[in-house]
Amino acid sequence: MSIYGIMGAVGLAVAGATAPIRGGTRGLKAQGRTYLVRAVALLDSVLVNLCAFVLGMMVLIALAGIFFRYVLMNALSWTEELTRYMMILVGMFGTALALWKDEHVGFTTVVDRLPPRWQKVAHVVSYLLVGALSGVMVVEGFRWVSSSGAKAQILPIPMWIPLSLVPLGGIVIAIVVFAKIVLE
Repeated sequence: MSIYGIMGAVGLAVAGATAPIRGGTRGLKAQGRTYLVRAVALLDSVLVNLCAFVLGMMVLIALAGIFFRYVLMNALSWTEELTRYMMILVGMFGTALALWKDEHVGFTTVVDRLPPRWQKVAHVVSYLLVGALSGVMVVEGFRWVSSSGAKAQILPIPMWIPLSLVPLGGIVIAIVVFAKIVLE
């Protein structure tokens, strides 16, 4: 069953329709995949809403900064730093969203010409490489967070808060990579 078939089945299950799962261990395997798709779909929903909210807040903060700087002639010092941290959050979680929806940048000319079996192999290799990168993000990100005792330049927060977005983003990307490999 393709990912679209699984996602369609999940859509029916979410809408209230149920379909019996038949076939012993194969049914259990399909049921596990369905749960995995539901979990990542829930994560997707949370991240989409979070990113949309943060992007909206970035626009409002930037507009407030512009208003204070050019209309009131009294610039706010914290707007640039806060929007920078918010952009990192959207970038980290947006990467995971793009990976889950296969909307990330990629050159598929060669892969599209391969037989279906080799296309799956190419996708799994690609996901494994992204998973390795997310592992580096998690490990090095936690090292970075644990070694940071500083405070932000302007905002009264410790730097471990914005720095923790890197390993957290790596964890979310790793979850999506795991799901993509299982569903491939």
